[in-house]
Amino acid sequence: MYLPQAWSPIQKVSFRFTFIFFLLFILPFPFSTILGFFNEFTLAQAFSDFWTWCAKQVATSLLGMEGLPDGSPGSGDRTENWIQYGLFLLLAIVGTLVWSLADRNRKNYYRLWRVFVMVVVYYLVYFMAIYGFIKVFYLQMPELRIDRLLRTYGQSSPMGLLWTFMGASKTYSVYAGLSEVIAGTLLIFRRTRTLGGLVTFGVMFNVFMLNMAYDVPVKLFSAQLMLMGLYIALIDYKAILGVFIWQKPQAVTPWPPFFKSAQKQLGLLIVQVLFIGYIYYERIEAGISGRSQYGELRPKSALYGLYDVITFVKNGDTIPPLLTDDERWQRMIFESPQNTMVMYMDDRTRFYSSAIDTTTQTITISIGADSLRKDYPLRYEKLNDGLQIRGVLEQDSLFLQLKTYDLSRFYLTNRGFNWVNEVPWHRYDPAPKSNW
Repeated sequence: MYLPQAWSPIQKVSFRFTFIFFLLFILPFPFSTILGFFNEFTLAQAFSDFWTWCAKQVATSLLGMEGLPDGSPGSGDRTENWIQYGLFLLLAIVGTLVWSLADRNRKNYYRLWRVFVMVVVYYLVYFMAIYGFIKVFYLQMPELRIDRLLRTYGQSSPMGLLWTFMGASKTYSVYAGLSEVIAGTLLIFRRTRTLGGLVTFGVMFNVFMLNMAYDVPVKLFSAQLMLMGLYIALIDYKAILGVFIWQKPQAVTPWPPFFKSAQKQLGLLIVQVLFIGYIYYERIEAGISGRSQYGELRPKSALYGLYDVITFVKNGDTIPPLLTDDERWQRMIFESPQNTMVMYMDDRTRFYSSAIDTTTQTITISIGADSLRKDYPLRYEKLNDGLQIRGVLEQDSLFLQLKTYDLSRFYLTNRGFNWVNEVPWHRYDPAPKSNW
């Protein structure tokens, strides 16, 4: 039977701080995840609303701000998030002081620590599965859309460039995702938990640096996961130092069963298996469905492709392809079945809601919404090397002759992998087409 030793004052204070600080981030997990199985998200929303309210009070009452700036929920580095993290740090410091004064005579927190470690581990497993499987299924940074291939490097934001170079390689995306999934999986088992913590720290440190270097607004959260992975690894810091520094064996931290009763231990194992099984099933199912909805297997337009507008006739007048003309169309892109993209001579873009009927050979462009919506049917005819389109769009009669652009001519997508390279293929195509 394992008898935990008395902890030093530093160990007890460190645990109190870490327990409060990490738990403020973690809650309402795992309860929110369990309720999510029943499509019930009120608990998670209640926590989110509460901390948003707290951040607003701090912003207006203490920081002298009129309110919190509007931000996108896709960003985790908003002013609100920075205030929340600062608030968590302050609460952890105050809570540690109060807890230390109120419970100074306790010998250790071994049982509470065991539960806390399990919660942190499964929290990491959950998010490593989320971020891992979405890359494994090539969804977070998906394959490059046609319009992305037309953009220059200088037009891209740093984050946009990151998404582009990740999306350009399915192989690397899958590798990056598997690294996160494997790290999370190693955390599940007691024998590999220390290794899982080290791998999680290493993988998330790379993610954190990418977020820092390319200004991705998930810096705070990636740092949080990185530090949690490091915390799990450092539970066996003596053994790690013994292997890598001192080169002599050191005892590892024992992980005796939670319960003396075999029945209770079996019950705990069943709960753990069901919880992990649900997490992995949910992520895999979401990945498979995501591939069909918006990933590689998504529906594509019946006229899928990139077309150069060779001839543009508007209201009977043939408009030459001058870069100073802000009305003439330069290209048309058909990618999604619901949208048609038009690029003007000055590289402005416009997305039209559209539907293509291959039976009547009609492209119906819709402008406006609800009662103000107007549909404009345009007839198309397929040619050997493109399309002809004619009809009326917003009071203007149009006739267009389009020439298909061979997408395989883009270096970024046609190079592929080569074991043998006689010369470095470090190329940039300055003129992929004469009229560009």
